[in-house]
Amino acid sequence: MRLNPQAGSMLVSIIFIIVILSGLMAAMVTLSGQSSRQLVYEVQALKARLAAESVLEQQIHAVLGTDNFNADKVVDKDSPFFVNGCDAYIHSITPAGALQRQIISTGTCTGSGLTVVRNIEVEVINE
Repeated sequence: MRLNPQAGSMLVSIIFIIVILSGLMAAMVTLSGQSSRQLVYEVQALKARLAAESVLEQQIHAVLGTDNFNADKVVDKDSPFFVNGCDAYIHSITPAGALQRQIISTGTCTGSGLTVVRNIEVEVINE
């Protein structure tokens, strides 16, 4: 009985293809997981920014919508405004001139093992 020298080449080729395909699938799973984490981060960042903007608008209205240009904080860190799963509060209000105030608002979102904080700073001028 003679052995064909090419008898095992097909088996070796199939094993090689399976190894290559397994490596490609592992890379796709890794990229998919990274993409999911990036998406969660982007959503949390947007929610934090929108929460900070919401309390910032309330504070601007309190400062400009009344005759009290030295209005107190509408919400502070001790009692934050809870919106859409995020905490938002006015970080600081500082005088930047006789008729000017610097307002910093903060939005914090926590979820999926991730905490995202966004600060928004504006200067309000009362003319």
